[in-house]
Amino acid sequence: MGEFILKYWLQVLFSLLVGLIAGGYRIIHKEIKESMAERQALKLGMQALLRDRLIQAYNCYTNTGCLPIHVRDNLLNMYHQYHSLGANGVIDDLMDTLFALPYSGKEV
Repeated sequence: MGEFILKYWLQVLFSLLVGLIAGGYRIIHKEIKESMAERQALKLGMQALLRDRLIQAYNCYTNTGCLPIHVRDNLLNMYHQYHSLGANGVIDDLMDTLFALPYSGKEV
């Protein structure tokens, strides 16, 4: 009798344990998947904001013909962050044009 209980109850307990582990894995996997999707959305949103700001600066400062030094520093920082998010080549051409503008110490 003790052998029967030991044999079958251990199988039942082991089956329950495996089921609990599998259920926990599914829950954790779902949360990780949702977290990754949210992170990707934040990354793409930040990239879009940086791209928009860089394009606005391009439009503004190419019209004025010069680029203040403090703006150049800010744009360079944004440009590096944009690239770290996996940027495309369109902004590269805009930045080349912007950084070729003469320096200006005045605010525009």
